[in-house]
Amino acid sequence: MKISIKIAVVAFLTCFAGIGTLYAQGTTSFVFPQNPHANSYSWLQQNGFVLKNGASDSSQFKLFFSRDGLVVQAVKPALGLIVKDGLKINNFKKMTVKWGVGSYPGGANWDEGIHNEPIMIYVFFGDQRYSSNSMFIQNSPPFIGFYLGKRDKVGGCHTGRHFTKGGRYICVGNPPTEQTLTSEIDLAAEFKRAFGDTIPMPSFISGISIESDTSDLADTSLSSAFVKSIEITN
Repeated sequence: MKISIKIAVVAFLTCFAGIGTLYAQGTTSFVFPQNPHANSYSWLQQNGFVLKNGASDSSQFKLFFSRDGLVVQAVKPALGLIVKDGLKINNFKKMTVKWGVGSYPGGANWDEGIHNEPIMIYVFFGDQRYSSNSMFIQNSPPFIGFYLGKRDKVGGCHTGRHFTKGGRYICVGNPPTEQTLTSEIDLAAEFKRAFGDTIPMPSFISGISIESDTSDLADTSLSSAFVKSIEITN
């Protein structure tokens, strides 16, 4: 269930473990180590990542590096977040993600109202907050969660149970397992498509988050997914 606010990705250049956040003219890149020997928990902590919900509990999620980058493996029904907020990426244009799925969780399908997925990348826009539709959940800047689904309609745009004004969820691919997909996403166009004229276009990206959510599924429905890199151009 989407009942928390999430925001995340990577940080600085490392030698042995791989590469972190890279800044170039007009580009912000988050690149995960592709070194199976690197300690993922230490690396994420050292590079300013916050693990929330089940992501910090190894009985719910296994986080490790492989030649595919960061692997997020759900070992029981759970929601896990890898969060990095406090960003300010101005004049954003395109996001390019290299990612994939090792195994899809059985039964997950946003088109059928089952709000689960092996991996989702959230982008948070600006700092104006909108209602969570719950007194128990903090309000949030507008966000779009881009996810991979086994059978979901690619391009399908969904509204969840909460954040009905400021939150949208969009399927961007149905890649075969163990294959790397490169997704190129026009962030401004997707924001306009998701929110129309109901929310003004913010001028900057304020956070990114990686999520895996199998929380509504059966105990036997496990999943794994990976992220190699995330690049935002402006």
